[in-house]
Amino acid sequence: MSKPYIHGHHASVLRSHSWRTVENSCPHLLPYLNNPSLKILDVGCGPGTITVDLASRVPQGSVFAIDPSPAGFEIARKYAEEKGVTNVRFEIGDIFNWKELEGVEEGGFDIVHAHQVLQHLQDPLGALKEMKKLTKPGGIVAIRDVDYSAMTWYPDIEGMRPWLDLYIDVAKTLKCDPNIGRRLHAIAMEAGFLRSDIDASTGTWTFSTPEELAHWCGVWAERTVQSNFKKSTIESGLATEADLQNIVTTWREFEKKEEGWFAVINGQIICHVE
Repeated sequence: MSKPYIHGHHASVLRSHSWRTVENSCPHLLPYLNNPSLKILDVGCGPGTITVDLASRVPQGSVFAIDPSPAGFEIARKYAEEKGVTNVRFEIGDIFNWKELEGVEEGGFDIVHAHQVLQHLQDPLGALKEMKKLTKPGGIVAIRDVDYSAMTWYPDIEGMRPWLDLYIDVAKTLKCDPNIGRRLHAIAMEAGFLRSDIDASTGTWTFSTPEELAHWCGVWAERTVQSNFKKSTIESGLATEADLQNIVTTWREFEKKEEGWFAVINGQIICHVE
């Protein structure tokens, strides 16, 4: 997986990722989890809540989860233990170096899954090509990624737009595409999939209740000044510490809005391997 990762692995980042499940983060995959013996590769698994959820749905199968950083593995393994899920394996690794991983081989998986991964890679096309190699004929590659520019919210308080513009600019300095969700199907076509073999859709996260806003605004307020995002922002010269503190204030203000509503748009693809 390409480096650096814009968020890093601060506790606020892992907490955000630990909220994710199959239903709220890969609903496009649900119709394909109809065989309890599926073999799944989860690429960039983070703290593993999606991974464990996937494994619970294929009790006679298995899920092999890889991530270049082991920061979330303790959380992932503990979560699997709590859920009584034993058919899951977590290993340090990335999609570009899969040949170094024991048990990973070409055409070895029914499903190769990646959630919010391609947006952080400098070579998303190369990653998708490798995912295709690892999927057996008749299997699928399932990917979901955000489109930051499509995010929208209410009310439009001062400071939210500067945050979004800054995030997009910082991601681009790392040679990553924060808006990749809108072109996942195009990348899949470049990777060799026929357009007729690609199902493209969108999925959303909506944060509007007090609890949802507390979660979303809270993790972004912390990420802004405590995760790798701060380091990347300062080093790029795109903002100062004072600018970042203003963004924190904006998130805390938005969190208190009873009428607050924030929508995150994600692109989704299912690619059928022939």
